[in-house]
Amino acid sequence: MTQLIHKIILLLCILGSSASAYAATASEAEYKKLSKSWTLNADGSQEFRCNMELTIHTYTAMRNKYGESFVTYNPDYQTLTINSSYTKQKDGTIVKTPDNAFVEVLPSSAANAPYYNKLREMVIVHTGLELGATIYLDYTLTTKAGYLPELDILEPIEQSSPVKEYALSISVPDGDDLFYGIQNRDDRAKVSVNGGKLQVSWLLKNLPAASRAPYQRSDNSFLMATTYPSQKDAVKAIYAQMETKESMPLLSLAETVTAGKENDAEKVQAVLSFVHNDFAHSALSLEETGYMIRPVEDVINSAYGTETELVNLTQGLLNALKIKAEVCALYPISNPDDRMGLKPVHFFVKAEAGNRTWLLNPNSESMDKAGWQAGRGLVVEAKSGNAVDLAPVHADLRYNVDMTWAGDKASATVKADIPRALIAYTDTKAAAFTAGDSKAKVQASGETVHAEFASPVATNTQNGICMVALPDAPAGMAHSAYVRGNTTRDCNLELPYAADETYTYSVQVPAGKSCITPSAEKSLSNTAGALHISIRNTQGKVIVERSLKLHSATISKANYPAFHALLATWVNPNYTMLMFKDK
Repeated sequence: MTQLIHKIILLLCILGSSASAYAATASEAEYKKLSKSWTLNADGSQEFRCNMELTIHTYTAMRNKYGESFVTYNPDYQTLTINSSYTKQKDGTIVKTPDNAFVEVLPSSAANAPYYNKLREMVIVHTGLELGATIYLDYTLTTKAGYLPELDILEPIEQSSPVKEYALSISVPDGDDLFYGIQNRDDRAKVSVNGGKLQVSWLLKNLPAASRAPYQRSDNSFLMATTYPSQKDAVKAIYAQMETKESMPLLSLAETVTAGKENDAEKVQAVLSFVHNDFAHSALSLEETGYMIRPVEDVINSAYGTETELVNLTQGLLNALKIKAEVCALYPISNPDDRMGLKPVHFFVKAEAGNRTWLLNPNSESMDKAGWQAGRGLVVEAKSGNAVDLAPVHADLRYNVDMTWAGDKASATVKADIPRALIAYTDTKAAAFTAGDSKAKVQASGETVHAEFASPVATNTQNGICMVALPDAPAGMAHSAYVRGNTTRDCNLELPYAADETYTYSVQVPAGKSCITPSAEKSLSNTAGALHISIRNTQGKVIVERSLKLHSATISKANYPAFHALLATWVNPNYTMLMFKDK
């Protein structure tokens, strides 16, 4: 018995020490040291150096997340030097990275884009990994003068795992106009001038891991630095490469694409559909292409392009048709210093046709995200660099539904007011909302589309109980991914828009049946928004009213539990379905 007690105590001690060890290393891995430095030389060449010491704590980190490191570069203009690469195992054994663990491949983003097949991605396979091992990697990427137009940095501070010590430094020729700062933190830089170089550096300690929650925007801190004199100069560096003159290839193609179209609005739709569907879309970023875009004729002849190249093609085709179109740039934040470079920029086309403003992006047939985010960031015209005020768009949904029965089958007649911003530009009949009803009546007025259509009703009968789902808008919050989120969140949630939905249902009780869904009244108001649900079971009819309104498109992490509570109630089947049974 004594031996058994001793064994139990020993087992508890082992479990306790394991739990303590796990508590001390709750993350998958930890950066003991991380160092990144950027150097701009007097001749315009640049150097980027990265040095890391990363300790592995879990099998997930070892086998999936940190088993390899990746560096993308252009060998025509850039040279990658591996200064050192090895693993120190838990017992101190050094395992050097063998030559065959440095694998050079084509970046996946350059696939199916022959012009960019010169790009390379160095895959560094870390060897000798085990729990407790530390990866050491130090490399330098040197860029020739003339490839990168300016020094342009947008670097996240929080990493995928915690960082004990993070050193950041920037060096430029003394006298160069360098803008720099760490957003969302109060750390002050150490500034010095040595040997004709202006040096700016930070030493940050004990940084937590970045949140891995989806639908973030700019909660985390980041280093932003640039030698562009202003945003105007930054966007002009791209606009200078764009199609600004009418050319015969563009004119001929524009006329072919819009043949038979009767007005400018139809021509805009045709051009967007053509560029979106008839061209391959390369995922290469502007940074990966050296902030260069190909001439529009090369894009046409090759039938593929990066997002910015296809933006250029879109505005070129529209201008060839004498439709007013301009390339604009969206910045996710508005910097009072007017200095953000090109790293965070997103280009789109703003066109005017049919008494309507179109925000076009070739990657989608719907409104560009600038329409939703303009109020939370900054939009500038690429040609002039001047700020652009986009008219606000709304996402208010209003549904009136009359539901009737023919035997055991239910049908619904819907009168809906749908925001234009939720309907794809090429969806002239609002087919995504009208449930495939070929006889639907659709009429636009301003930024709202009024639709009248017949909608199918999902019913399910089991054991004499008929369950009926109340039809709603496919773009409603009930169909979003947010309803599947966790109950808490470690960062803010960024929604495209603040939902405002109202549904009114008049449901006929089928002959020979009675509604067994009880009358109910549910109201919930909190820091995230408000909802109201009413079910009135009257003689021969059931009247249901549902409304949801969010206060803001940005849900702070403090308000997220309130937001989750709203959505949990909003999709509760007790309030979204009716039940009938035989009398």
